[in-house]
Amino acid sequence: MSDAIHADESAPERLTWKQICERYPDEWVVLVDTEWANDTDFDFGTTIVFAHHKRRKDMSPDVKSAFERYESVGTYWTGKMRGPIPRFMIP
Repeated sequence: MSDAIHADESAPERLTWKQICERYPDEWVVLVDTEWANDTDFDFGTTIVFAHHKRRKDMSPDVKSAFERYESVGTYWTGKMRGPIPRFMIP
């Protein structure tokens, strides 16, 4: 069964990034119709969660569907970002 939640409702709920992270912790989200504050960083007002999934590879069908309906589509991770583990340390 898919974890997708599609914005088929007449008035889908608009959420802030904080609200999205609280509702969908450690998940991949497909966001549409985002109200960006500017063009240089990740600062936005509200957006619509088109779908959400625990695994990144499960998002593909929903991303395709979102692009068919909306101009503004993005996929994001709501958990902590992990970087590469360094192989050695320089003293």
